Amino acid sequence: GNEEEEGEMASDAASSLEAVADDVPPANKPDEPFCVEILLIIKDSQAQHGLRHNDYSRYRAYCARRIHRIRKSLHFQHGHKNRYTPKKITAEKVTDVRYLHLVLMTAERAWAYAMELRPQSNTEPRKHFAVLKKLRRAEQHAVELEELCNACPQADARTKLEAQAYSAWIHGTRQFELKEYQNALDSFRTARTIYERLSEALVDAEQRQTYLSRAQEVEPNIQYCAYQIGQLQGTTDVKKLMELRKQAAAMSGTQEFLAAEIDNALSQVREKQAAKLQEVSWHGVMVPVRNEKVRVFLIHVQDSKGEVERAETHEAVMELYDSFLSECQQAAQSVQEDIKAENSGKRRSETIVSQLQQLQSYVSFIRLTKTAERNLLMAQHMSQQFSFGNQLASGSGRKSAAPGAEAATAASQRSVKPEEVVRVYDLVLQNVSDMLDLGGMDEDEQLTRELSALRMCFRSFRCFFSAETFASARKWKEALALYERTAMLIRDAESQFSQCSPSILKDEVAAAGRLSEVVRGRLCAAQASYILDVEAVTDKMGDLDVSEKPLLDRLDSIAVDKGLTSAQPHIIAFPPDFEPIAAKPIFFDLALNHVDYHDLDGRVEKKQAGLAGLVKGLFWG
Repeated sequence: GNEEEEGEMASDAASSLEAVADDVPPANKPDEPFCVEILLIIKDSQAQHGLRHNDYSRYRAYCARRIHRIRKSLHFQHGHKNRYTPKKITAEKVTDVRYLHLVLMTAERAWAYAMELRPQSNTEPRKHFAVLKKLRRAEQHAVELEELCNACPQADARTKLEAQAYSAWIHGTRQFELKEYQNALDSFRTARTIYERLSEALVDAEQRQTYLSRAQEVEPNIQYCAYQIGQLQGTTDVKKLMELRKQAAAMSGTQEFLAAEIDNALSQVREKQAAKLQEVSWHGVMVPVRNEKVRVFLIHVQDSKGEVERAETHEAVMELYDSFLSECQQAAQSVQEDIKAENSGKRRSETIVSQLQQLQSYVSFIRLTKTAERNLLMAQHMSQQFSFGNQLASGSGRKSAAPGAEAATAASQRSVKPEEVVRVYDLVLQNVSDMLDLGGMDEDEQLTRELSALRMCFRSFRCFFSAETFASARKWKEALALYERTAMLIRDAESQFSQCSPSILKDEVAAAGRLSEVVRGRLCAAQASYILDVEAVTDKMGDLDVSEKPLLDRLDSIAVDKGLTSAQPHIIAFPPDFEPIAAKPIFFDLALNHVDYHDLDGRVEKKQAGLAGLVKGLFWG
């Protein structure tokens, strides 16, 4: 009951940091009309007490403490001490605005509890019933608030409209959770209309923006309900669903449940489309697809380009590619498991194994292609920070490849070095080489020619940024050589592009042409810098003062040196510099081994042995 929910958080009232004067509204005078700005009250409370970080538990605790304070200020507790006596708020009692605040906070507490339990309901089915129970209780309190406002003569027209909009929004949220999309659609439309009308009537710009934002938050719910109603009628639009997913992700944390619902709907749509996908074409051969996960992945491949085009920032594009590559890895693992299962089976079929190997090669090709695209987008984004970045990207047919690049470049604080771009192109070249090494590539000559041309094009970009690395270090000779090498690689790439279909690689052909123009300008600049550096060295040699050398070291040169007639002439360097000299040789006494010494045994005095020595000699020899 209500007393149980209040008892859960009432123990924390003593440690609360909120001021009572801020939480409990002042009492109004008798018969004085009052205005309850419901949306502004709940928005301010949510922003200050947890919902800015999606902490529904903290917000629910705050609502419980505030209810306790309001009841205490009104002397409207449910009984005393251990005795519980329920009290109901009627229209006759609503002579104080604090009664309306009490009902509003009670509805907010139940709603916050439902949102707190909702993430757990994805893994624990029983939690879903608890979510519905709390939403039903929130709806009851919201309807009670609307009825009290309509029955209270002191409530003004704005209070009644806001209560109606709040009740409609809570009712739509509960119907949305019950998947009663038609009822939810009607309620959400009612709430949106009221909030839009209130925003038009308000004078304060900040309040007007708050109500408009609320109407915009309700819009994705309305469109999703309309989509679900259309799906029941047999019409589905995946692009519209992806647009809804984007809008829900851009909203605040209160739209998290909508984003989860849209993700589930997208999965269901792709599964239905995957059921129709039976085979794919790879190197002119139709390969059957039997694994359900691989089918869903291949359907997602078709939608991935549109998702990238709808992304607004470079970071969003990178996240999409990371998510897609993760799915690709899972699909490749599923195919590998199918191959192992088929090889270990008793009735092994060579035809099925061959088809699965071809499918594995096809999935690997998609993974390498998407990885190369991601690396290329990264290189293109990094090149925007150089002075020639706009010239390289101007007129690119792959405009959507790096959306928001200029804004991200302007806001970026970390400078990019040319060698970093070189490493990215190394990864791209490795991806293309891995594509050419896949099984069955020798049979597809057209695809092999296209990949070879792309590899030559990427080599030219890598060589160009290698030249920029030497140019940044003012090594002009190496930079000039690499610029000329880049121009030669571009000509080779254009020659190979001419052997391919122009409609497929038109963006790469245009990129090679723009790189050729940039290389021409950078080559001229490097030549001029090299000449200026040589002249600077010559000028420095001409300005060299010979008087810095002592007279002893320049006896062969004639120069006027006034320092020789000064009080301290520079004649010899003191202390003198060290000079290398030959080391002292090492002598080995080799003649010592050939010296013959005289025998001196005859001159040594002999000792005579005693009786003991004689006995020892007899017995022991």
